[in-house]
Amino acid sequence: MNDKIEKISVDRIDDPQAPMRTQMDEQKLDELAQSIKMHGLIQPITLRKVGERYEVIAGHRRFTACKRIGIPLISAIVRVLTDSEADGMRMHENLYREDVNPVDEARYIRKMIDIHNVEPEHLSVMTGKSEAYLRARYDLLNFPDYLLQAVEQESISLTAAHWLAKIGDDRVRKEYTRFAIIGGITAKRAEAWHHSWTLGSLPREASAYHELPSAAVPEARKLIMPCILCRHDDDIEEMGMYYSHRDCAEAVRKMNVTEAPPSP
Repeated sequence: MNDKIEKISVDRIDDPQAPMRTQMDEQKLDELAQSIKMHGLIQPITLRKVGERYEVIAGHRRFTACKRIGIPLISAIVRVLTDSEADGMRMHENLYREDVNPVDEARYIRKMIDIHNVEPEHLSVMTGKSEAYLRARYDLLNFPDYLLQAVEQESISLTAAHWLAKIGDDRVRKEYTRFAIIGGITAKRAEAWHHSWTLGSLPREASAYHELPSAAVPEARKLIMPCILCRHDDDIEEMGMYYSHRDCAEAVRKMNVTEAPPSP
């Protein structure tokens, strides 16, 4: 396709109605703006006509960088596209960029499948991504909100989050997610947590609430489990997640048990 490159006034161009990127790295955006200021816009952006104005289809970061440094006219290719075609082009451009958040990818993949009725097989051909990749991203939006937010904020890696999502008890999963955000977590450690819970090595007290006095509202109920060292029950929010050798933890636990009275 021999696309004609035009010079379009920046004032006549609007941001995408549904951008794939919900956030942009400000430092990288400044670096891009300075590069364009020094070398010019090497690759034109792609637009579509909407009434008397234009909408950005591809090149949103480049467009934003050009506005930032006050460029009045921008090189662009104008295409006639349906909503489905526009979303497909945005997704195809961004899926190959390393800095695109997986949650943003997931939202666009689900949009193409659920709203534009694109079959996964066809979407795989469109994007060059395997159906397994697309399905994994699609299923990502089924994560609990707190886990999805942790992935979106890059507090937890996507692979680690997949293992945490497999923990069936939401109260335990929520606390593990909190521990992971505070102390950091590798995918291997998240897998170990999941296997620990699955095999039942997590104390069963963690799977049931202990009721507070009747005056308390349901949201105030505590999740109680025993400390692995002293074995005394306490609110899990008062505990922390620490790593140790099993032998070391067992030795300290035995030492503390001999010095402390048994749990009631």
